[in-house]
Amino acid sequence: MKYQNVIGNCSVRNFLVYFLKATELNQRLTDARKYGRESSTINGLVKPSCLIIDEIGRCVFDKENTRMFFDVIDRRYNKEGPNTMIFTSNKGPDKWGEFFNEDSSLLCALDRIFDDATVFMIKGNSYRGKNYETIALSAGAPSALPKAQH
Repeated sequence: MKYQNVIGNCSVRNFLVYFLKATELNQRLTDARKYGRESSTINGLVKPSCLIIDEIGRCVFDKENTRMFFDVIDRRYNKEGPNTMIFTSNKGPDKWGEFFNEDSSLLCALDRIFDDATVFMIKGNSYRGKNYETIALSAGAPSALPKAQH
């Protein structure tokens, strides 16, 4: 998905935009726990005016990372000023439980996400691959190669 319009509109308004893939978020939360940086990591995800998390459903968040995901969503939901959040997924939110291992934290996060949301459900073929080219190759029988001399 192309985010240039969203990012451009936010830039015109001097909004800080942060984009990351769900796999990157998951790793960032794991690293934060490993090195004792949970608070600073969450603060860094709460600060931007617009947070874009791409490809929800490409990885599984363990219980602790799901709880931290909820903390990010909750703090963004309650923060003053712009707090836009954009999530992309090829899975409906009803399937997100397969990728977050803490049901109550996920349900609370979804409650805040969808409290005042605009949802775009896009069905159809992917825009990716529109410019691909197919090349067919055929090969004959392998020729006999001379044996190497030792």
